[in-house]
Amino acid sequence: MDVRSSLESLQEAFPACAKLDSFTCKDTHVDEKLICSEVESSQLQALKDDNSTEAVCNFTITDHACAPTRRLSAENLAMLLKCSLESNQMYVVEVWQLLFQKASPVLSQALASFSAMVPTAMGAAYSNPLDALREVVAKNLTQDQLKGEDFVRSWFQMRLGPFLASPSTNFLFCLGTYNFSCQTYQIVVGAFSNQSPLMDDNRKRAVFTHFIQPFLSRKDLPDPGCVSSANSSQFWLQANLGNFSQFASIEDLRALYPNFSSAEALSKLSPSQVAELLLSTDISNDTKFVDQVFERLQVGNAVENVDAFFTKLTEKEEVPEFQVDVRDRVMNKTYDIMGPFFPKFPEKDLLDWFHVKLVPVLPSFTPQMLQGVITNINCTKYHVIVSGMGKVVSDIAQERREEIAAVLLQYLINSADVINQPACRVNIQTDSQWVETNLGPFSQYATYSELKFFNLSQITIVDSLSSGQKAEFLLQSDILANVSLVITVFERFTTSASLENLESFFNTFVGGLAQQNLTAVNPNMRDNILNLTITALAPKFHLLNPEGFRLWFQVYLPLFLPSIKSTTFEIIPRNISCSSYQQVVKGLDNIISQLSEAQNQEVLKFGLDYLKAQLTSGLSCVDAGTETNDRGWLKANFGQFCLQASFKSFLSLKKDFKGAEVADLLTFSQLKELAATPSQLNGTQDVTKVMTVIEPADFAAFFDSLAQAVAAQSVNYTQEVKSAFLLAVFDRGGLPAVSDEDFLEWLRRLQPLLIDLSPNLVPRFVSLAANRSCATSQETINVLHTIQRTLSNNTKTEVYRNILIFLQDPTPLKCYSGGSFYIFLKNNFLSFGFPDVPSFISLLPPTRKSELLNTISTSELRQFLIQPGVISNSSGICIIFSNYNNTPSFLENEDVPDDVRRIILPCVWPLALSSNRRSEVDLWFNVRLRNYLRFLTKDLISFNRVQNASCLTFQKLVSFMGKNFTFTGSDFGQPDVYTTIRSYLGAESVARCYNATDPDLNSTSWFVNYIGSFVIFITLDDFKNFVNTSQLIVFLEDKANLELFNNAAIPQDVTDYYILQLYEFYPSFGLMMLPGSLLCSPDIPSSLFTSLSENDTMAILDKLKTFCNSTENPERSAALASNIKVFTAQTFEDLGNASSGLTNSQILSVSPEVLVLSLSILSSVNTWGQDQASNIIHRITSSSFQINSAASLESLGTLIIGVPSKSINNISASEVLSASKNPTLVSNILKAPKVVQEAFVKKIISVDSSPAKVVENVPDALATEIPPSLLLFPEGTANITAINKKTWTADQATMFFATLAEADFDTEQLSPFVLQGFTCGTVKKMSKAQISQLIHACRPRKGRAKVELKEPQLTCMYNLIRDDLSQNFTDYPPDMLLYLDSKNVQKANCRFYFSALGAADFSVASSILNKGPQKFREARDCLGISGDSLSRDNVEVLGNMVCTLDRSDIENSDPLILENLKACKDLSASQVAAMETLLLSGKTQYGAVNSWDQQTLEGLGTLPLYLTRNIWTHFTAATQKRFLKGFMPDLRIQKTQKWKLKNLFSQLTLTAAKREAGCSEGNITQVTVSDPSFPFGYNQLQFQLCLDVPILKDNLYSICQKVDDDGYKSIILNKLNQAFPSGVPDQEVQMLASVSRSATLDDISKWNITELDTLAALMKPEDGTWETAQSKAIITKYLNTSGNSLGSSELNIIDSNLCSLDTSTLQTITADSIRNTKHLDVASCSTEQKRVLYEISNTSFSVHRDNPINLFNLVKGYLGGAPQADIAALSRQNISMDVNTFRSLDINVITNLTVANVQGLMGENLRDLKLFENDTVVQTWVNLQLQSDLDKLDLNLITTRADPTVPTATNSTEPQGNTNSSSTTPASTAISSQSATTSGVLEFTKSPVSVLLTALLTAALQIILQPA
Repeated sequence: MDVRSSLESLQEAFPACAKLDSFTCKDTHVDEKLICSEVESSQLQALKDDNSTEAVCNFTITDHACAPTRRLSAENLAMLLKCSLESNQMYVVEVWQLLFQKASPVLSQALASFSAMVPTAMGAAYSNPLDALREVVAKNLTQDQLKGEDFVRSWFQMRLGPFLASPSTNFLFCLGTYNFSCQTYQIVVGAFSNQSPLMDDNRKRAVFTHFIQPFLSRKDLPDPGCVSSANSSQFWLQANLGNFSQFASIEDLRALYPNFSSAEALSKLSPSQVAELLLSTDISNDTKFVDQVFERLQVGNAVENVDAFFTKLTEKEEVPEFQVDVRDRVMNKTYDIMGPFFPKFPEKDLLDWFHVKLVPVLPSFTPQMLQGVITNINCTKYHVIVSGMGKVVSDIAQERREEIAAVLLQYLINSADVINQPACRVNIQTDSQWVETNLGPFSQYATYSELKFFNLSQITIVDSLSSGQKAEFLLQSDILANVSLVITVFERFTTSASLENLESFFNTFVGGLAQQNLTAVNPNMRDNILNLTITALAPKFHLLNPEGFRLWFQVYLPLFLPSIKSTTFEIIPRNISCSSYQQVVKGLDNIISQLSEAQNQEVLKFGLDYLKAQLTSGLSCVDAGTETNDRGWLKANFGQFCLQASFKSFLSLKKDFKGAEVADLLTFSQLKELAATPSQLNGTQDVTKVMTVIEPADFAAFFDSLAQAVAAQSVNYTQEVKSAFLLAVFDRGGLPAVSDEDFLEWLRRLQPLLIDLSPNLVPRFVSLAANRSCATSQETINVLHTIQRTLSNNTKTEVYRNILIFLQDPTPLKCYSGGSFYIFLKNNFLSFGFPDVPSFISLLPPTRKSELLNTISTSELRQFLIQPGVISNSSGICIIFSNYNNTPSFLENEDVPDDVRRIILPCVWPLALSSNRRSEVDLWFNVRLRNYLRFLTKDLISFNRVQNASCLTFQKLVSFMGKNFTFTGSDFGQPDVYTTIRSYLGAESVARCYNATDPDLNSTSWFVNYIGSFVIFITLDDFKNFVNTSQLIVFLEDKANLELFNNAAIPQDVTDYYILQLYEFYPSFGLMMLPGSLLCSPDIPSSLFTSLSENDTMAILDKLKTFCNSTENPERSAALASNIKVFTAQTFEDLGNASSGLTNSQILSVSPEVLVLSLSILSSVNTWGQDQASNIIHRITSSSFQINSAASLESLGTLIIGVPSKSINNISASEVLSASKNPTLVSNILKAPKVVQEAFVKKIISVDSSPAKVVENVPDALATEIPPSLLLFPEGTANITAINKKTWTADQATMFFATLAEADFDTEQLSPFVLQGFTCGTVKKMSKAQISQLIHACRPRKGRAKVELKEPQLTCMYNLIRDDLSQNFTDYPPDMLLYLDSKNVQKANCRFYFSALGAADFSVASSILNKGPQKFREARDCLGISGDSLSRDNVEVLGNMVCTLDRSDIENSDPLILENLKACKDLSASQVAAMETLLLSGKTQYGAVNSWDQQTLEGLGTLPLYLTRNIWTHFTAATQKRFLKGFMPDLRIQKTQKWKLKNLFSQLTLTAAKREAGCSEGNITQVTVSDPSFPFGYNQLQFQLCLDVPILKDNLYSICQKVDDDGYKSIILNKLNQAFPSGVPDQEVQMLASVSRSATLDDISKWNITELDTLAALMKPEDGTWETAQSKAIITKYLNTSGNSLGSSELNIIDSNLCSLDTSTLQTITADSIRNTKHLDVASCSTEQKRVLYEISNTSFSVHRDNPINLFNLVKGYLGGAPQADIAALSRQNISMDVNTFRSLDINVITNLTVANVQGLMGENLRDLKLFENDTVVQTWVNLQLQSDLDKLDLNLITTRADPTVPTATNSTEPQGNTNSSSTTPASTAISSQSATTSGVLEFTKSPVSVLLTALLTAALQIILQPA
């Protein structure tokens, strides 16, 4: 059998399943040649000849399909379809498809015509043409057509409608794969529903199975299940399943529509579905739902509905179960409908109903219902009903059974004349069969007399009596007395009685006997009844559960059990459960008094036999996994019969039997047997339970027996058990009262129990001998000594303790008779140890301590101290050594363990420290304590311990600690030693321990002697405190000291100070004499380096490379480089990093070949200037070196900063991409000019400009150079992981931020660069939870950079979550907290709020919002601040808010405020004044003015940037200079604003009082310029006089980088003009930096600006802003160079300076250029300029119009030039424009915007209108609106414009809503044009004055807002 035939057989077996074709959408291949091969050409010719409508039906479909392509008209085609389909002639799909393909031009019209002709009776012939139409028409429908409601309706409900009654499986399946919208799908379902009356059930089911269900189950649709528009389950069912819903199961419906409600859709469900619903719903108590179900069933044909309902309900074999209430309700409702019809049903139908359908509810069939049904039916129907009721009798209540029996009896009585007729006795042969057929199981509820009525035989009546009735019969006194009769009845009854009948019988019988107070019966009767009953029960015992056995043996049979015998036990099976057996035992136990001894033995034998049979793993009748109580087990399984058993029997049946638990139930012999079994005694409690039942008089006998057992099995008795027995003797044995002789006898008796004696019993045992003679007491200890090997350490310890107590007798040392006290104690403690030191001391009488201690030799003392555990602490040891006269000898001669040394050391340490002779000091440190000093502790070396040490001892200690001591493992480290040194040396005002006249203390190596290697911890303050200036002179030149300070680990400021002092006192101290790292000090005068010979220079360079390789000192590098005259590759290798000290002249003097050879060195120098790197690059490229590959770029290393952008442009993109993979190169590129970075990135982008590839290829750190327009990712292509690694600008992040909505990415892991893309527009598609998570991710986190957010982003965040704010304010960005309304902060949490707000940057808020003062007022109220004073706590809470405080607030604050001010981005003059007032007060941590030094300035952080002469005058020029050397480079790295640097310089520099004759400050050289503090020290005049033109040319870059004062800049520019009289070259112009901003237009005219790099250098924003004329001149000069234009690179460079250009120039910008730029700042542009730029940008980004958010983000900066129409269009795009963008719009556009426009524009940002209501632009717009319109915004905005009160009939002649972008609408016109209301009623016309004023105000506003 092949696969297909197998599938076909499956289809035949399961017809409800889909056909094979349904599993795929099968397309049909049309082979015209094959189809037409049988068509005769004559037919085709005839067809061609006659094309009339009448003749069209004369030809077959095949004929028409094969006819040449031509002219079937729509009318003819429609007629052809009609006649062909009416003929029921079948054609294959391929033929129809061929026909329709050829007739496609008229197909649509023909089908429309055909639909009007369609016959009412449809046939299968319609199926194939429908399949063909799908292939020709439906298959080729576009997505838009499939979703077009009118289109789908016209095709499916009209054109295809007639065919839909006969869809094939393939058609349905294919249809389900089409991408209909839910609306068009429902139209298709409606079309099928229209044809459903013409379908059979199989067709209808197929529509559901192969079309509806697959379509609704698709997960790839926008609205799976089409549930989104469903407002109810009923609506959904009707709309989506139409007339086919009946073929869906409830499970199907719930799968398709998870919220499907049966209650809602009940009226639309079929009876079968209702039944299914009932089965699948929990209706245990829901009778209301049952009522709803039957309300549905009563709609239509109720009888058929109920029939279908019950048919479905009982179609499975498993009968549904209902709760009684529900069952009753279902039965009642069913009977209401079906009751009248049951009597009329034929016997077959009644059989179906009462034996199948009603079975689930038939137990609720009431007697009344029964009577209503059977009253008038014949006997055969009656029999059907009786047998049906009999099937469910077990579920019918007892009372109802009796009532039913009564109804049945009444029917039989009423039918007595016919019930016994032959027709009613078919298959009834006996009276018993008659009873079964007519009464069924209900016969037992009929009485004897009732049954007698039917002339039944007596035997039949008796047999039919219930067991209870039989019992009642026997209980009659006359019957009971007849023993033989009773026995006979029993015999007959028990022979065939069921267990249930037996139980029923005995229940009645025993109860009756009890009522007659019969406690005994005739023995013969008793014997027979027991025997018969047990015999009858024998085959039924297996049916009994434990409760059954209880009833039989404790309730039913006790009266008869005294007749029990061995045969009785033989009958009881041994496989009954233990619980059942125990019930038997209990029954027998209850009558034990009536049993003979023999019977007792039989019972015990039965019990033992049974229990042995149950034995499993040593347990009998013990449930696995449960704890069984031994007492309960014994009673349950033996009862009182246990007295006959042995103890071993219990153990054999229960291996875990615990005899102690039942000791009170055991005999004395059983107890002895128990005690002799060690495993039975598991602890003290067991022993106590046993001993409790033994009398003291029996102790001797019991313990004699026990001692033998213990001696024999000693190892099996635990210490606890033996201890328990001993305690029993100690407590109850009376031993203290016996004589010494008897006591010793008991010792011998108890000896087996003393082995392994418990330590707890030692005191009790020893106390027994306490008051006895010394010999007896000693004997007691001797006994213990003899068994000491069996004793535990704890026991021995306890023995030791008791000996110690003995020795501490009130009469001390009564047995001591002289000699070594140590030996005396050894003899007393024997093998039980020796006292530790404290105990030893306690044994010494206070007056005899010294005497007794000095009887001990040093060796004996050693033996004592080295014993384990003798020493616990040093206190006792110190007592010994303080009274011991031989301590030095002991330390020198006795070797003790380390732990002893560790404790001895503190006791002898003071002796060592007090030594004041060098020989004695050496003896202590080198000999006595040689092995002890490694145990020094933090306490021993602390200042408290050593403060009084002699200088020699301290010197020795410092030396030892520095050279010999190992700190590993000690509790202190080198810093602790230094702490002690600092305290020791700082205790005096002069250099302690230095005395020039004392030979022992006059060494000038003082730092070495008293600080030594711990000098690495010294601070500058320490250094100054240790030695005054006069003494320092002596120590500075000392070689040992110099070598000591030659340590890189010493703080730099200390070594710098040392060097500073050295050269202050010894200016000519030779550099060559300075050791190692001291050469690294920046305080070595540069003149010393310049004075070196070339050889010495090389030597110094070698030292510097060794010791100072990581130290950058440009001044030193310049000085050393100036000494070099000839340069070779070796020279550069020697220079290393100092190569950056070369002048440009020196660089240009080196041959290119040498430079290329030295490239490996030069490329690693990190301190090149831009000019130096450019010159090197120029030199090497002028030779053979080419920059044309990744390798060449990489080889340049740090020199890449000098590569011009055009060189990058000349490298192939693939090479640049390859180079970008090198992290080092990328790191170097980042230091290059921006124009070079941009060129580098552009090259990479050119490889593949798709967003995903751009992100993949561009290095992470250079991502900021990617144009934002390239970051719009097609759906699903954004790699968030890759994006998250890169550095982005906010503008860039905004472009892709929205993609986070579709990404599964942990928001907590998003970088700050990504998070700064948050805007109300970009989060629009995100859920509220996602938005909250993103805002939470922007909170400050340790180890992460701050997420830089602008004001609109912050207000947006607040607006989005303001109604769901947490009081945990640290969960939000601190800057967002600026905008919180005070009502958002609970009073109890306000401190927490302001503490979190303290981390905010208050400068982010617009000044118009006045946030600083506002929040300070709120903070004062929260923190309870009154007056002007701010406490330390206030300042800590306020944090950055102090940056907004006034002068008075700062001056009156705690000095801590200075620390907060360091974080401020800027300080006002008044704030600086307040800060200086605080400093000058001397009350800050910076101390009094006279204590200020360089450290003070460094401690102030950034604050010196703002200081005025008021502070600077308190520092010497030298201090200022040293400070500036470190301070200025930091400020420049931070790109501090130039005006701040200029102000700092002006405060530091005094203006020359008069014109000086010449340069007095020293000529400015390369070395001078290299000083980071330059030009500090030169006033303007000296700067002019001391700066020569050649030096300027050689150092132009360095000088321009450091000069900030405008006057100095002018000097530079003048000298530069002198240097280049014919024009300044591009290379030099590129070096001007901020100096360029001081240039005049005349200066600029002399500059060459031909290169992009020059333009880029001039336009750096950090160098300051340009005047409009200046920037215009520069840009124009650049553009005048041939080939230069405003490309994207130029635009990025020019940025805001673009606004200086004429509109004609701006119009030359191309759309491509704008598209590839970053976001340009055009805020300062005029309206006309903005219009030009907007038009270009609008063209550039028009491709993004399908995504309004993206388009808005791209053109946002240019919207100030957008016309009214474009802004109005944006208001409908849901873009959420921020308020800043709104304010930047053309004022004429703003004034024309309606309230609805603004609401649509701002969206989620709308609330910001209220926030900025005081802004001029916002105010203007608000005041142009009607209050009634503003009120719709619910922002409480108030307009000054009055609402109209009296409408007039005057018509406005103003044009309405002019949106022509080419014209500028005057404000007055715009205002007037808004006078029309939406209702059509016009406002009153404004007066001319009003219009004029409005126009004037608007014009004024335009002037105000116009950029300068």
